Amino acid sequence: MAIETWDSPYIVIWLCLGVLATVLTLGVRGYSDKLNGLEAAFYSVVIGGLAILNGAALGQTMYDKTAKYNVLGRLGSALGLSSPLIISGLILVIFYRFRVVKYPKEFMIVGNDIEISGSYLLSGAITLLWFGLMLEGIGMMGYVQALIGGKTGFFYASLALIPVVIAIWLITQYRKWMFKYIVWVLRRKGLLQVVDDGSKSKDID
Repeated sequence: MAIETWDSPYIVIWLCLGVLATVLTLGVRGYSDKLNGLEAAFYSVVIGGLAILNGAALGQTMYDKTAKYNVLGRLGSALGLSSPLIISGLILVIFYRFRVVKYPKEFMIVGNDIEISGSYLLSGAITLLWFGLMLEGIGMMGYVQALIGGKTGFFYASLALIPVVIAIWLITQYRKWMFKYIVWVLRRKGLLQVVDDGSKSKDID
């Protein structure tokens, strides 16, 4: 079936459910420490592939054949592609939060640095959020261009770059916010592991 015929909301729903089922499987297996690198890569590829199809399907569903500039279609493609990746990344952050609560020694502060044990959950969350935010910025740039239409000039060209600039700024910040959230959770539960000057770890209330 050609992508151009994917104009049914039911296809979008099924693709979103496929992404949700895949990311939940990845999260549960990562939380239970039953995940290896090859399996994590496979789940990530499946999520990415379903997100690409979802972007195409939602774009076709929202496509306005009567409009000169395909504003709604561009918006649908941007949201359909990036939203599953961003939401999947956030879901994996929640699973990682539960994992470090269960195994707090996997996340500790040594001096002014954070030391983290290798985790496919965390790397998956970081990767999916990175791609999701970047694709969101690029997709929204296309949406702004369609919204502007045939208008030209430096001002209108700069407007199209705003979503990409915002996406890049979010990419530079989201890991810091993520780690601050994990530190806050562990500190609130009295599980934060801190090492001072090479001494043994201690719990912080």
